[in-house]
Amino acid sequence: MSLGMARTTQQERFADAFLLATAAAAGCSVAKPDVDDDSIDWTLSCRLLPRRPKLDVQMKSTIKAARSGPIIRYPLRRKNYDDLIMTELLAPRILILVMVPVELQEWIDMSAQRMVLRHCAYWLSLAGEPISGNDFSINVSVPRANIFTVDALRGMMRSINEGGAP
Repeated sequence: MSLGMARTTQQERFADAFLLATAAAAGCSVAKPDVDDDSIDWTLSCRLLPRRPKLDVQMKSTIKAARSGPIIRYPLRRKNYDDLIMTELLAPRILILVMVPVELQEWIDMSAQRMVLRHCAYWLSLAGEPISGNDFSINVSVPRANIFTVDALRGMMRSINEGGAP
């Protein structure tokens, strides 16, 4: 039961918490732009690597995506898609899709020994994808193999530090 917050706002806050926890464990700093007019919800940075890599992130969350199969089909707004396909940027951009359980009470399990956030987050780089003719949204395919973990984030930062893509 919610105490006044809209479900979509709860999902957004939960997705942010997922990202912040993962970034903290990976040793990354996070910054939230004052205005999201470029489809960037968060910028992650890593001062522990020589070139101080940065990664821009567009966060989304869903309870509606299919729970099986090798990909998750997600309808991304056209504006977000257009901003994420850009190349030649100083900081690469990725989409992070956080899957949350249908039932709110299943989102988090806490005890004195642990805190478990359910279900999972996945990432996708759309850099270089073609311009779409769709007016409102584009169905993107997020591979289930692209689990957004501490190790995955560290690997992305190392790759960016070396001049590569996430």
